[in-house]
Amino acid sequence: MTKDDGHTENLIPDARAVLDLDDKARVNYIRQEKWIPYTRANEILASLEELLITPKKSRMPSMLIVGDSNNGKSSIAQEFLRRHPPTNGIESDAYPVIWIEAPNTPDEGRLYNNILKHLLVPFKYKDMPSKKEHEVDYYFQKLGTRMLIIDDIHNILSGPVTKQRIFMNALKTLNDRLYIPIVLLGIETALVAVATDKQMSSRFPPVALPKWKLNENYGSLLASIEMILPLRKASNLTTSEDMVLKILELSEGFIGDIVELTNTAAIYAIQTGIERITPKVISDCGYIKPSQRSIVVSLEIA
Repeated sequence: MTKDDGHTENLIPDARAVLDLDDKARVNYIRQEKWIPYTRANEILASLEELLITPKKSRMPSMLIVGDSNNGKSSIAQEFLRRHPPTNGIESDAYPVIWIEAPNTPDEGRLYNNILKHLLVPFKYKDMPSKKEHEVDYYFQKLGTRMLIIDDIHNILSGPVTKQRIFMNALKTLNDRLYIPIVLLGIETALVAVATDKQMSSRFPPVALPKWKLNENYGSLLASIEMILPLRKASNLTTSEDMVLKILELSEGFIGDIVELTNTAAIYAIQTGIERITPKVISDCGYIKPSQRSIVVSLEIA
């Protein structure tokens, strides 16, 4: 099989390793979830590492990571979890980081339910929140948990303000009593969710994940993406102005869509024998921009 040697030398080892495999194997490799490092993500990961090693004190620092859907929040959390996985057995530092989904209503009992379910701890749904809170305290200390990450914190806006305040106060209590940082993830309305009072806002300073724009960091991201795609010819994603603009326009600046678009184009390039991404491949691969998907679905249903 013909390869562009200058190109393949720039691929990561895993991508080079599958170049000689059949098309199906290469497509399967592309579809696997992978971590793609970039400047903003690395900065946030570094901040999370600092939070994790913060000495215990009366008011533990915490964080709110804000960004649009499909713009990297969960991927960053997953990478941080991968770097700090649970170990076998019940011992000190056995479960350093716990990541849960926020309940779909601001209910402290459901918050504790989600934590206990994640830890596979048996409990009764009818138990009082105070009993579940005690169980959470016990297991966090027993397992050496040093950080709690809560995704989709904007969910709590579905309930009345009084319950939102009770819910956020429960987080404050966990933060204070267990001396652990709490990291919240959410879309822009998450800023409203934590603004129950000035104290809560200051407790969770926001860190933004903005949409991508045409700049040097965007170019670096495209270069990193090309390095993980097992194509036998160079796509030169960063040198074609037409391609750079087309990827940004179709993805609408969301990193999840940038990755999905380039993956879709790479799969199309393999299946058609083109073996590289070109502006025409991007146009022909059938990718639909985020803002148009609901329109397409409506037309299909009609």
